[in-house]
Amino acid sequence: MIEDIKIKVSEKLKDHPKRLRHVFGVYETAVKIAEAHHLDVLKVSMAALYHDYAKYDTIEQQVSHLEIKIIKEFMETPVIYHAFAGAIALEHDFGIKDQDVLNAIRYHVWGRKNMSDTEKVIFIADCCEPNREFEDAKKIFQMALVNLDQTVEYCMKIGIDHVIYQKFQPSRDQLEAYEYYMEVNRGEIK
Repeated sequence: MIEDIKIKVSEKLKDHPKRLRHVFGVYETAVKIAEAHHLDVLKVSMAALYHDYAKYDTIEQQVSHLEIKIIKEFMETPVIYHAFAGAIALEHDFGIKDQDVLNAIRYHVWGRKNMSDTEKVIFIADCCEPNREFEDAKKIFQMALVNLDQTVEYCMKIGIDHVIYQKFQPSRDQLEAYEYYMEVNRGEIK
């Protein structure tokens, strides 16, 4: 099935070679992190390959299959729509119903509170795959091999700082997730 998914993603993103390299970089990175933590590599692979599947669809295409509550919830941050649309596409294209896989796609942009390990791996791999050109990418990958929760917090901080640097306001969900993982790493949440 993974080979069929690779073919489908390659066809979809054939006109976006940089994005395709990114997707395969996320896939390879996610598999390495999953193996280090003895996680389900098949689940991680499916989510990694489809995480940006709908990235270049128009907003109209992205929202066409989304529930109205999701559209309204993220109206101020439409960058999220591609993630929800990608999860729907994987379910439709390959009959994947596993919510862990689908949630890893839905929440890869800035994470969320109480993520599963599969979700954490995709969120982290999206941040540190080898084509990422910022200084901390290699450090993040090494951290991820040791501790997923600490790495999630670190990646969330980088994401929030990036949003602020671009003169935008981080979303409430983004800030709540970051606060949650700070509490997890301080031992306040088990």
